Amino acid sequence: MALIKNHPKIKAARANATPVAWRSISVNAAGNLVSTYAEDLDNRIINGYLVTWGTVNDYGEKFIKGAFAKSINDRGPNSNSNYKICFLWMHDLRDPLAQFAELVEDDIGLRFRTKPLDDVPNADRCITQIRSGTLNQFSIGFNYVWDKIAYDDADDSLVMMECDFVEGSVVTAASDRNTFALRSAAPTEDEKIDLNDDIELFIKSVPRKQQAELRTLFTRHKSLLSYEPQQGTQPNALNEDKEPAAAGGIYTNILNYLKS
Repeated sequence: MALIKNHPKIKAARANATPVAWRSISVNAAGNLVSTYAEDLDNRIINGYLVTWGTVNDYGEKFIKGAFAKSINDRGPNSNSNYKICFLWMHDLRDPLAQFAELVEDDIGLRFRTKPLDDVPNADRCITQIRSGTLNQFSIGFNYVWDKIAYDDADDSLVMMECDFVEGSVVTAASDRNTFALRSAAPTEDEKIDLNDDIELFIKSVPRKQQAELRTLFTRHKSLLSYEPQQGTQPNALNEDKEPAAAGGIYTNILNYLKS
């Protein structure tokens, strides 16, 4: 195994990155990655793993132990941060279910335990559907730390040695929200990297409490602008001869959000 910094695949990933990425894991039939203990669910507490170490995901990435240590220290359950990492419903930053009681990097992966879920509608749904098995996956939202990524030639993967951990969610299925076709007139990789870096610098210039939602807003707009429908379907209203106006709409939304 050789770990290579500045590999072309890292550059390609950076060019296509969004302000927030989402990754999910599945739970096997034995349920050993998610707690279904009746006493926990009766107390509105969820246990499980958000990440397992060394498993290459569908995006060619694998996380190693230590990748979340800094985020947990800075914004974990035992930190003094006012902006602690929360447990969400389906990656919706407007729909938090609970704070985490535990976030621990053990020998298997990133293990979590929530505090009792708040008395909100989707918390009740979450408990009911985990109990039934309808929901059995968890996912993280994170930002890349590009100088902490290496390429592993042994399994053709990007090794995530550190990331900026934003949130953990219960999800129905794998939840990367950026699986859209690129327009034919695509920018170069270097242009996309520069744009992503500019976006990240801008996001970091606003107060911390707005950064996570702002990242999500940028990601959703980028997804809409880069979406190209299949031949024979209705055109994307954001792309059909309206790109300047659409771009203006994006920044109007962002400015309105920041003023709110």
